[in-house]
Amino acid sequence: MKAIIVHGGAGDAKITHEIPERVQFVKKVAEEGFTLLKEGLDAVEVAVRAVKMLEDHPLFDAGRGSYLNEEGFVEMDAGIMDGSKLSIGAVAGVRNVKNPIELAYLVMEKSSHNILIGNGAEKFGKEHGVEFVPPYYFYSERIIKIFEGTYGDTVGAVVLDGKKIVSAVSTGGTPKKHVGRVGDSPIVGSGFYANDEFGAVSTGIGEDIMKLVLSFRISLYYPKYTINEAVKNCIDDLSRINGRAGLIALDKNGNIGYAFNTKGMFFAYIKEGQDSVIGGF
Repeated sequence: MKAIIVHGGAGDAKITHEIPERVQFVKKVAEEGFTLLKEGLDAVEVAVRAVKMLEDHPLFDAGRGSYLNEEGFVEMDAGIMDGSKLSIGAVAGVRNVKNPIELAYLVMEKSSHNILIGNGAEKFGKEHGVEFVPPYYFYSERIIKIFEGTYGDTVGAVVLDGKKIVSAVSTGGTPKKHVGRVGDSPIVGSGFYANDEFGAVSTGIGEDIMKLVLSFRISLYYPKYTINEAVKNCIDDLSRINGRAGLIALDKNGNIGYAFNTKGMFFAYIKEGQDSVIGGF
């Protein structure tokens, strides 16, 4: 069984005219990711490529579309986990890396650590040939105009290649965040998690997500409940503490789960036996 689910953030999406384009793009990412799976690429490669596509699109809060912090520059986080080996790679607070998910992948594959931050992460990236960009790469007219109003548009993917499950996530954080703020995204168990039973990625208010270790929390319910029921139970738990977020997941059999308690969440998924990609907000 091969399957992929991606998201482009959960929140209010107050720039309403962008919604159709964003929905179509997450569907495109899922469709292209599934094509790569059918061509034989493994889940790690597909997860990285899917998240890179979202990082490169200016309408999502990751990579090029990252929100600016209180001092007017970006600080980006990313993480990836290979559920077959419980291997983890994450980075936090990087500023000039074009695709933070690539750097997180290199931390997982090329270092003895799970997470690197700031200058140390960028130094590691330079040593391994990661692409860097100048600050103006991130300064789109859209981003400059955004001051507040959404719950965050973190991007993420969960991929099953028939042998292993991989979860990957990337974010620019919240608008005008405090310098040095790190949300849930690079924190294993909160922003992302994968093992040989299921994989998950969270999106929303990181401070709320971390309180319940939302991505790992699925294990409290699964497999007693289906993966979709487990995801919904986790979001119900979050609602009880007045937290706001979305959560996507899939299990080892390719079953899909997603839920959110925000106004919406950009999502798309496709698996074997499914005629076409399903997505929405």
